[in-house]
Amino acid sequence: MATGKEMDIRQSLRRLALCLALLTSACGAGSGGDTSSAPVQPVSTDQVSKVFALMDVGDSTSVFDSFAARATVDGLAFRTSWRVLEPQDGIYDWTTLDAAFDTVRARGKQLTLHVGVSSIGIPNWLAALGVVMYTYNTPMGVAVTEPLPWDATFLSRYTQFAAALAAHIQARGDTSLLYAVSDGVPVAEMSIVGCQNGILSGGIAYSRANYLNAWKTTVDAHAAAFSTTRLFISAPIAVICIPDNDGKAFYTEVMNHALTKSAQTTAFAADLNAAGSMRLVQVDASIRTRAALAFQMIWSSTNDTQNSMQGTLKEAVCQGIGSGARYFEIYKIDISSSDAAIHDAIQRARAGQPC
Repeated sequence: MATGKEMDIRQSLRRLALCLALLTSACGAGSGGDTSSAPVQPVSTDQVSKVFALMDVGDSTSVFDSFAARATVDGLAFRTSWRVLEPQDGIYDWTTLDAAFDTVRARGKQLTLHVGVSSIGIPNWLAALGVVMYTYNTPMGVAVTEPLPWDATFLSRYTQFAAALAAHIQARGDTSLLYAVSDGVPVAEMSIVGCQNGILSGGIAYSRANYLNAWKTTVDAHAAAFSTTRLFISAPIAVICIPDNDGKAFYTEVMNHALTKSAQTTAFAADLNAAGSMRLVQVDASIRTRAALAFQMIWSSTNDTQNSMQGTLKEAVCQGIGSGARYFEIYKIDISSSDAAIHDAIQRARAGQPC
């Protein structure tokens, strides 16, 4: 299972991203934001809607199977990290990945692959190669160390890793089981948390051109390695480096490039709640008419002590369906809930049933 520190970092980064989106230093509960400014329906490559159970790093094979076996689940959203899959330079450990593929194959389901790279996902050996690193503190006091997003060695080694990952999946004959792969590199969810006033923590100057080229590099790496698989690219919040308002323009440039590489490029927003999605607002209408849309819930409805959902799971699903999405990642605790309202929301998501 994920460690307590890993969970703290994830929650800190999610809360900090929400605060950045609101352009305030007061970190309160999350908000999905208003999607009324972006009413365009995105292209959907699927007529049938899908629900994938959002797994945790470190989940066991028995946990995989318990969720893949559910009739209300179309697949597993498998979360792992570069550190787990390549624990030593050039030495790969595919054990957990293979277990996830074995499970979905046995259950007739599919897998979406999220490989974490930022913070807790960085391989320990990467810094020894001379990759420039910088460290910042989250509002919750958690120190996070990241590679410089446009460091050439970082990008080249990740490209090498992506190719090895795809080759392994292909060699196992599992390509058809891979529903989608997400690009979380060079920075998870695109907005640079440790960047303010044109400076990354540690005194490194932010370069928009270098950062954009870094994203194009990893898009190219994924498109080449996973040529027949959907490519999820997370929309940012409104800011890339505080206090700019570059989120929509930057994402548009990345997605325009990605769509020339893969027609299955998909806009991904990991913040859906009952109020909508702030990240969806950053997806320009020109992109939404060309790319499919996929959502991950901002949090679970069952254990929402911070009121991040700002309403019910059904209301969140209705927001997503109304936006044109036909893919939803829902937390395990909601998938396994016996609450009739939550169960109804999941069924509605799978049916793509308008509200």
